[in-house]
Amino acid sequence: MSEAKVEERVCEDRISELPDDLIVAILSLIPTKDAVATMFMSKRWLSIWTMVPVLDYKDEKEGRNSVWSFLHKSLQYHKAPLVDTLAVLLGSQCPTDVDVGKCVANVVDRRVREIIFELVWSADPTRLPNSLYSCESLRELSLSHKILVDFPYSSCLPSLKKLELSSVVYKDDDSLRRFLSISCPTLKALFVTRKKDDNLKTLTVKVPSLWCLLYHNCFMNNDVEEEDNGRCLVIDTPALEEFHVMDISRDYCSTNHMPCLKGAYLSSNSCPGEKLLRSFSSVLSLELCLNHETLVCCSTVNFSRLVKLIIDPEDSDWLEPLMLLLGNAPKLRNLTVDDAYRDRYEDVLLTWNQPNYVPGCLSSTLEIFEWIEYEDGEEEEEFLTYILAHSKHLKTATISLRPSYDLQEQGLIIEELKDIPRVSTASQLLFR
Repeated sequence: MSEAKVEERVCEDRISELPDDLIVAILSLIPTKDAVATMFMSKRWLSIWTMVPVLDYKDEKEGRNSVWSFLHKSLQYHKAPLVDTLAVLLGSQCPTDVDVGKCVANVVDRRVREIIFELVWSADPTRLPNSLYSCESLRELSLSHKILVDFPYSSCLPSLKKLELSSVVYKDDDSLRRFLSISCPTLKALFVTRKKDDNLKTLTVKVPSLWCLLYHNCFMNNDVEEEDNGRCLVIDTPALEEFHVMDISRDYCSTNHMPCLKGAYLSSNSCPGEKLLRSFSSVLSLELCLNHETLVCCSTVNFSRLVKLIIDPEDSDWLEPLMLLLGNAPKLRNLTVDDAYRDRYEDVLLTWNQPNYVPGCLSSTLEIFEWIEYEDGEEEEEFLTYILAHSKHLKTATISLRPSYDLQEQGLIIEELKDIPRVSTASQLLFR
């Protein structure tokens, strides 16, 4: 026997001498197909994989054969009394005449803690077994695409902490509303991605325990006018701390006050409504990725607790509306202008007329200012000059130039910016 084979055999024997619990823990870290393949190593390994608590089955994007057959057969032999995670991705190659819900029912019977189920087969959306929605051990649930979400009246997920619903189809409004408000009393995080034909008119999120809400609705409703499109988002989450909204649909949105809000992100191609914006009034950190209209709406809200603000101007005339917003943020300490996503080919003319007042945050609280991908335009330089001239407590101002400038252009711009007077003599002007 060659020296290499002897060394390989010794290494295999050393692994085989490990306790079963440790081997199971190691196999939990590799793909399920590889874990099952270890059964052919020796008799010692024949059934160890059947106790692995993490199951991961995914169709390859470019593959011709589906993982479904392997999934179905391996679950028949799997014996672990408790399942930590079942992750399933079935693609277009998955047979359409099989009961994909069987694998879910299998792990529900074994007190599963996390289920990630993504179905993108060519058939119509399908229901998953009702037992899924009464699994007392389930802590995290993620459902995506060709799934018909139908919560029965008996639904109860007392341990559920995180729920993700991505581009699924719903039975009706009431089923989802009832489930969120009654059936998951300890839910902390909810992620919802809408699709155009998801069978919902009103999405009601009334969850007293919710801490984090991410809502994405990224299709444009061009068929009807904004105020009469028939779709609505209703939010009643008094304990919410993180709220991210990316919505270009023009759907109506109704929210109650969120007194505990710490962080919020808002991206919209139309004004999302005064009520939604006023629900952000207690936020500590806010990122706005908006058009001119929405930025003007935000400038009417009193952000009494705001300490950090990030502006993603995109393609809007944002300079003067931002000054109005700063006037309503008396405790602001950190201001960032992230200009990386603005389309330079769009003919958007910036307007800057120096205001006859100084926002209170500039004279009393602003300490950090950053401009990402600064463009050396006349209005941009005048705005920057105004910020540096009135920020009495500024500690650092960091400027990064657009990557389209060559080294010589960057050097000239930096020298010009260094000459801008700063009222805070202790401040640093940094370039990166």
